[in-house]
Amino acid sequence: MSTSLQRNDNSVANWLASPATMTQLRAALPTHFAPDRMARLALTALRTTRGLPECEPASTMACIMTAAQLGLEIGVLGSAYLVPRRSKNGPPQCTLIIGYQGLLDLVRRSGQVRTIASRIVYRTDTFEIAYDEAVPYRHRPNLDRPDNDPIVGFYCHAILTSGEHVFEWMTKREVDGIRARFAGRGDSPWDTDYGAMGRKTILRRAAKYLPRSVEMADALEIADKAEAPAYSQDARHVDLTMAPSTMAPSTHGARVPTPPPPPLIAAPVAPADAEPDAPADAYHETELPFDDEVP
Repeated sequence: MSTSLQRNDNSVANWLASPATMTQLRAALPTHFAPDRMARLALTALRTTRGLPECEPASTMACIMTAAQLGLEIGVLGSAYLVPRRSKNGPPQCTLIIGYQGLLDLVRRSGQVRTIASRIVYRTDTFEIAYDEAVPYRHRPNLDRPDNDPIVGFYCHAILTSGEHVFEWMTKREVDGIRARFAGRGDSPWDTDYGAMGRKTILRRAAKYLPRSVEMADALEIADKAEAPAYSQDARHVDLTMAPSTMAPSTHGARVPTPPPPPLIAAPVAPADAEPDAPADAYHETELPFDDEVP
């Protein structure tokens, strides 16, 4: 390691070891999250992430503190990543990237999301979208899918405690367009955890329509700064009232919508004594994460 890199590494390590930093971390972190654990996770990321020791120490310190304020563990189960980014002027800068598990945790903290699922659709799966139905999709995974089964897209479906539905769909091409923005920027979770990052991408878009905790609002603002304008385009969104079905012909079992639905208007609230469309259990989603896909 060069002298400058060693100096940067030691600068962050010394900062993490200082009593003042421990006090700041203790104040920022949730009560169940020990500050010394956060310091160890940050040091591990610093020593194992290529290019991170080259980053300006102040940017790395800021990202660590931001992760602490959000209550996200760095490098654990895809919660958050410290990613080096090249700078036109000066040394590389550290950027905090909130991962799939971290975003999912933040969504659930609002207490207003009954269930949420973010999943991958493969070519040999049976997958249909029907915007005019109460549950706007049907997904039957191919349990015997081959190892080389290509990904078709990603979707997210959430049911709020109010009974409202939020549904998002993105093709693999759309997700890869976002991934391309981060190509050649050092170690990237897209290179090692593509499935989880794809699911995080569609969850990220759905989160714009979900109830937000304070931490969630902060996280989306951080992501907007770190990843804009990758998420500036509106996704195919369904909330409450389903638009007319627009189905493309089936391709190897997977059917995708085209074109996207027209703008939606929220349906009027039904009387308190009205019959529900279906029992609540009919909308139950399998909880995430999927152990075989989450880093």
